Amino acid sequence: MNLFSLDSPLMRALNLIADLVILHLLWVLCSIPIFTMGASTTALYYACMKRVRTKEGYITRNFFHSFKENFRQSTIVWLVLLVIGFLYVTNIRYGIFLDNTMGKVIIVGCSIFLIPYLLIAMYIFPVQAKFENPVIGNVKNALIMALRHFHYSLLLFFIWGSFFLMTRFSVPFMGLALICGAGLMGWLTSMIFIQIFRKYIPDEIEEDLEKSGEKFI
Repeated sequence: MNLFSLDSPLMRALNLIADLVILHLLWVLCSIPIFTMGASTTALYYACMKRVRTKEGYITRNFFHSFKENFRQSTIVWLVLLVIGFLYVTNIRYGIFLDNTMGKVIIVGCSIFLIPYLLIAMYIFPVQAKFENPVIGNVKNALIMALRHFHYSLLLFFIWGSFFLMTRFSVPFMGLALICGAGLMGWLTSMIFIQIFRKYIPDEIEEDLEKSGEKFI
C-alpha cells in the first residue's frame, strides 16, 4: 500500500489529527461568549460521535448543524448547571467558614449532592447531542444512564481526571491540550458514549457499518 494514499494508516492518522484540531478550535471559538459553551459542547459531541461511528469527514458541517439545532436546550442546561455549581461552591465555602457542626452538615450534604451533579454534567451534553427529548427528559435519562452504566462512568471520571492532572503538571501535555484538547477529549469519550447509547439503539451498529463501507460480522 502506498504510504501516502488516502486509505493508508498514516493518512488516516493525519486526517484524524487535523479533525481533532479543527473541532478544538471550533469549540473554543463558539464557547468564547461563555453562555454558549453548552451548545458548543453538544455540537462537539455530535461531530465526534459522527466521526467515530461512520468515519464521516464533514466535521465542520456536523458541528454547526448541531450547534444550531440544540442551541436553546443546551444553553438552558448549561446555565442551570452554572447556577447550581455556583450555589454548591458558595455553600461549601460557607460550611468551611462556620467551622462547627452545622458547617460539617453543610459540607457533607454538598458532598453527597456532588455525585449526581457530576454524573449529569458529564452525560447531559452527549445525551443532548444524541436524543431528541425535552430538557427534563434528557436530564433524567443522563442520570439514569450514568447510574446504570456506572463502570463506564468510572472510566469517564478516570479519563477526565487524568486529563486535568496531566494538563496541570505536564508542560508538553499542556501544549497538546491548547492545540487539540477539546477535540481529543471529545473523541476519546465519544467512543465510550457510543457503546452506552448502542444499548438503547441496537440497530445503529449495522447502519454505521453500512455508511462507513465496512461489513457487519
